[in-house]
Amino acid sequence: MIATSGRRERTNSTLAAQQDSPPSLEVTLTSEELFDRVLDFQSELIAYFTGGKNLEEAQYQLMRRELLEDPRYGGLAPSWLRRNRDLSALWSFAKTVDGSWEPRRQFLREQFEPLLDFLERGGAASSPKMPGPYDASAWTGVQSTAQQAKAIKTLIPVAQAAIGSLIAHLEQPNHNGGPPLDEVEFALERLRKLHVALGTLLTAVEDGKLKDTIQCGLVAEIARYGKQAARALKHDPLPYALSGTLLAVFTACGFDGLGGYLGGIAMAIRKAGPE
Repeated sequence: MIATSGRRERTNSTLAAQQDSPPSLEVTLTSEELFDRVLDFQSELIAYFTGGKNLEEAQYQLMRRELLEDPRYGGLAPSWLRRNRDLSALWSFAKTVDGSWEPRRQFLREQFEPLLDFLERGGAASSPKMPGPYDASAWTGVQSTAQQAKAIKTLIPVAQAAIGSLIAHLEQPNHNGGPPLDEVEFALERLRKLHVALGTLLTAVEDGKLKDTIQCGLVAEIARYGKQAARALKHDPLPYALSGTLLAVFTACGFDGLGGYLGGIAMAIRKAGPE
């Protein structure tokens, strides 16, 4: 408790000193102090993402700019910080991550893990050198627009085909001849919207308009449809497993907000019991 209090006092005093100056590019901080700064900021974001309103606009602006611009953070700040320029945009983004608190907490912990691990190992001064050319996205999890476009053109057609098969399966009559359950009807409606949205995204990528499409919110919309369909199908093991696979494909395409949700799906999929 004393160590935490001391760390917060040090962080707050540094923040106060920087209110009227650029980020900490000119402030000498050790990797341990940078680690503490990021950890405190992550804690503030977790509180904000789960309904707390104590994060101040000035504090968010300062840390966002610092994480994105200070080279000592190794370019490992979560990519969505750049798109969410104020707390209003940040709260809208938080709602797309998940409707429940715990997946939001898990999402933020995962998003900051590469940066915290980097700083815990001493930052740029002690970062290991990779032999030969090495794609940074393999260890940072951050994709460039070109990488994301390539992944989308490769994987989204596969996802569309899988969604089409899942829709056909769910549209089949029940074995007792009764109407589909309400949750299945909801899942079908979300899957159909998801299929259309993926087609729109693929067209945008082929036209070289991925960046504009991301900014208009289509990618977040696709992620939301995928999560909603998965939740509706969670009591049907095979469709639920396929939904999890689809979300994993979306994650590979660089869609924000799905990594933490996938962990919950993996744990919730029913396992076959001993025969």
